[in-house]
Amino acid sequence: MKATYEKLALSQGQSFRCFDRRINRIPSRWHRHPEIELTYVPTGDGSRQVGDHLGTYTNNDLVLIGPNLPHTWVSDEFRGQKFDMHEGIVTQFDAAFMGPNFFSHAEMQPIGELLKRSARGLWFPPSFALTLRPRLYEMTILEGPPRLICLLEVLNMLQKFEGAKELATIGYVGPTSSSHESRMQVIFDYSQNNYTDPTLNTGRLAEKIKMNPSAFCRFFKNSTGTTPTAYINELRIGYACRRLLDSDRSVLEICHDSGFSSTSNFNGTFRKLRNMSPRQYRAQHVKLQSSELS
Repeated sequence: MKATYEKLALSQGQSFRCFDRRINRIPSRWHRHPEIELTYVPTGDGSRQVGDHLGTYTNNDLVLIGPNLPHTWVSDEFRGQKFDMHEGIVTQFDAAFMGPNFFSHAEMQPIGELLKRSARGLWFPPSFALTLRPRLYEMTILEGPPRLICLLEVLNMLQKFEGAKELATIGYVGPTSSSHESRMQVIFDYSQNNYTDPTLNTGRLAEKIKMNPSAFCRFFKNSTGTTPTAYINELRIGYACRRLLDSDRSVLEICHDSGFSSTSNFNGTFRKLRNMSPRQYRAQHVKLQSSELS
């Protein structure tokens, strides 16, 4: 199995990349690369994994990812397909693309500190992402000096914002070998594409990388800090949360849509992970949206 390390090529006349992922037809997979990445997803929802952090994304998702930090976005709309054609503006640059000490200069040190913090992944709230949106779209079409200046302006806006949330845990260490990395890619990609299948379990994941279930559980726990069952449940509950908010389907229908075979298991797992029932979760967000509109 090919390792998840991704080598990025620059276009002629460019020192960094900025593109709409739909145009580049990027495969949906768990991967890493030495470049720093800023990803902005304007609309849609799905699951996002950065290092050992697994979360849900919605409109105006903005994340800064440090060098060699494994990550993936999987949209609900294109889950299971080779290419995720969901819109996303992706900016990628080497930390030393303007010289090894550029971000150490006095004027650039605040940005340098931002880039160091990106080692764990930094999430920025939608309200702030909207302020960057025009500049990110503009950067995809700019050329020459204005393009580079635009990147520096975006980085300056990011470093000024004080509410960024770190995603991966302190001390997170990614895969330690290419074989380890390849196995994790198989597990994560297969899980992301099949978690709504109620028959997906630890045994099936173990079979995918030809390990016995006991050894696989130890391998997965050592790699992620959680169990395979907990990982699958988090994917399923994240999907259920999105459906509770963006559809009129009943709780029972969403239970089965999300891959749970029993409502008792669904309700118990949901309460454990979200500290409330599915109905309470839906009602709380409906109330919140109503207050924002009033």
